[in-house]
Amino acid sequence: MSAYGAPQVEAGADGRPHLMSDEELRGWLRNVGGSQPQLLDDDAVWRKFAPVFRNDFQLLDTWAPPRDPEPLPVPLSVFGGRRDRLVGEDRLLSWEAFATHFRGLKRYEGDHFYVMNHRRPLAAAITAAMRSAAA
Repeated sequence: MSAYGAPQVEAGADGRPHLMSDEELRGWLRNVGGSQPQLLDDDAVWRKFAPVFRNDFQLLDTWAPPRDPEPLPVPLSVFGGRRDRLVGEDRLLSWEAFATHFRGLKRYEGDHFYVMNHRRPLAAAITAAMRSAAA
């Protein structure tokens, strides 16, 4: 799992991005990082991508986790950025309660989009976790 907290019943504190105005959503995306300024600043490009963002956020904002889910029956490793303002260490570690074989949390320097600067080390860590789980 990467940069996503375990399911929780209460609503997130992110302001439900799919309901934000265009300007609010653009500002929110600038704040969390990961979106190119060209996408956020160009009105023609924004009109094409805004519906994609809204649909993704609507899915995340409205999904309700199952009550009392069974723990995942597979080994689970969790990854995240040390400066992620969307998903903190506590939310990443909360996956332990949802896994029968929690393999731990590995954090990398960066924010919610830490993966952009750590592709190779992250791929190596995922490969190592999979090999360890298969052994």
